[in-house]
Parts: sequence; structure tokens; C-alpha cells
Amino acid sequence: MKRTLLLLPFALFLAILPFPGTVAARLLLLAICFGIALWQWLRHPETRAPIPCKAVIGVWLAVCLASLAYAFDAGYSAGELKNELGYTMMAFFAFFAAGADRADLRKLLWALAIGLVVIGTLGTVAWADNHFFWNETGRHGGSGVVGSLIVTAAPALAWLALAERARPPRYLAFAVLVFALFLAFITMQRAVWPALAIEIGLAVALAVRTGVTRVSSRRLGIAVAVVVAIAVGGLLHSQQARYGNTTDERVQLTTDSRLALWPEVAARIAENPLAGAGFGRAALRKAMPDLIPADTPALWHAHNVILNYGLSMGVPGMLALVGLFGGFGVFFWRGSSGTVTAAGIAGVAIVAGVLLRNQFNDFFVRDMSLLFWALVGLFARQVVAARQGRT
Repeated sequence: MKRTLLLLPFALFLAILPFPGTVAARLLLLAICFGIALWQWLRHPETRAPIPCKAVIGVWLAVCLASLAYAFDAGYSAGELKNELGYTMMAFFAFFAAGADRADLRKLLWALAIGLVVIGTLGTVAWADNHFFWNETGRHGGSGVVGSLIVTAAPALAWLALAERARPPRYLAFAVLVFALFLAFITMQRAVWPALAIEIGLAVALAVRTGVTRVSSRRLGIAVAVVVAIAVGGLLHSQQARYGNTTDERVQLTTDSRLALWPEVAARIAENPLAGAGFGRAALRKAMPDLIPADTPALWHAHNVILNYGLSMGVPGMLALVGLFGGFGVFFWRGSSGTVTAAGIAGVAIVAGVLLRNQFNDFFVRDMSLLFWALVGLFARQVVAARQGRT
């Protein structure tokens, strides 16, 4: 009973995290989770585990914090640092501390699944009432956030489906995954499909490499073709559903307004490669409003997480972010064999999928950043615990 009560705030945090309007509850739960994790960490030293990737995390933190010295709006950057470094590292530590037990991990991922199903159900009803277009103002959240939720959560839900031994919960977990794919179709977020494709492709490749599944070359080729077909079909469906047969060149895949903005952003970064406008996604809008296209005000940031880091912190910021994702990618890749195969594979897929998804927009902030770090913490602890022989 005590263990369940201690786990409850973690489960509630994952369940409500993607819902809009839950910031106060989210932060309260995060503080409780962090407090429980720290208390357990200090009280029971035998349960501690070495935190992975400390070097790349340290470099990332140092580069981001150093941006305060040259920030265009120091107050804004300080607030963003609190949100995107302080809170996210609290989530990473809390869920890393809580993720050693495999049974606990399953419970937490079911909480995430429940949250996704509730959001998806509300979104689907609103979609049907809105003439089959996603309602961006509903309590379920905008299509971009829901699309990011799907990409971030899908590998974890796949792990859950494979981890369940009994048929009813396993089938239910697979049903949640299918529902997530349906949501990806109706949100019409084009970037979701290549991200899901890379997640599935990496997972299949690593599963074959490590012997988790044994398939013939022919079946593997068919599987890859199916994944590519689903990704291409989903991408084209999203393009067609959003824009139809319009001749407006700004909405065509090959002439997307982001593609025109990115070279200008890169040129601005090159003018001062060692620094930027200070930490925060709004660096472009605050310090370089001249880059925002007059006919596309939605491009108030670069719609690319790496370029946004470049605008904020120059090349050092870009390298720090790439190093952060690369460090965790290598950590999980090395953990994708032996006794911890499934957790390592899920971790690789989450890191790769989130990085790719945020090359076409930047949702690596607030709730989606917190979700990423919470899941990375959980699966990283599984990898470390397996190496210590505790799972």
C-alpha cells in the first residue's frame, strides 16, 4: 500500500501532463515526485544508481546557463531556464529514481496510456463536431502538442505492450497504440510520420540485431516496406487533408515557408556564431523580428529545435543540444543488447523520434519536454538497473 501511494503522484503527473490548463497541478505533482525521489534516494542508499550521461547533461546546462550573460531579455531567458532546465531535470531525476522496478514502470506507463486515451477521445469527439478537422482550442490540446505526445509516448507504449504477459492487458496496450496511430491521422501533423517511421525502423533493426525477434530477410524487407508505406501515406494524407489541391505554393511540401526561413536563420547564426540572443524559443521574435515573414506570422521561431538553439546560444548551443541527444542515444544503443534489450530499444526510439519530430517545429518545451525527460529517466533507470542485476 505504501509503495502504491508513493507511486501515485508519478502516475498522476504522467496522466495529466499533456492536458492544457494543468500547469499548477503539473508543477505541484512534479515537486511532490521530486521530494519523494530525493527522500528515498537519501534514506535508502542501497537503491541508488549511477546517473547516466552526466557529462553531456553538464555541458548542456552550462552552455544554456551561460547565455544569461549575453541575453537580449535576461528576465525572459531566466524564466525559460527555470522551466526548461530546472523543471525538466527535476523530472529526469525523479523518474530515474522511481524507475528501477519493472512492475512500477508498467503501472506508470498505464497512467500515460490512460491520459493519451482521454485526450484522444476528447480530441476525436471535437474533431467529428468540427467537420472532421482538429479543434485547436479544445481541452484536449492543439494538434502539434498531441502529435508530439504520440511520437514521445509511442515507444513507451510499445514497450508496455510487449512487457505485459497476460493477453488482455497486452491486447489493450496494442489497442492504445493503434488508437495513437489513428490520432496521428486526424491531427494532420505531417512531421509525425517520419518520426514514427524512424522509431519503428530503429526498433525493428535493433530487435533483429539483438535477437529479440528472428525474421527472414524477406519478412524484414516486407516490414520495412510497410513502415515506409504507412509513413508516406500518412504524410500525403496530412498534406491533402490540410490543404487539398490548393495551388498556393506556400503550403506545398517543396516550398514550405519554413524551408525559406531556415537559410536566413542559419545566416544570422553565422554572423555571431559564438553567442545568440539568450536562452528561449522566442529569441527570434524578441531580438530578430525582421526575420519573421510578414505573410507568415506563425514563424515567430525557427520551427526547428537546433536552429532555435543556434539563435539562442550560437553554435555552442547547437552542439550542446546535439551532444545531449547523441549522448543519450549512444547510452540507450549500448543498452539495447543483453538483459535490457527492450528498455534500450525504447530509449533509442524515444530519443531519435523526438529529435526528428522537432526538426520541423519546436515542441521540446514545457509539457513535451517534461514528458521526454520523465520517460528517458524511467528507461535509463531500467538500463542501469539491469546492468546492476536488479531487474
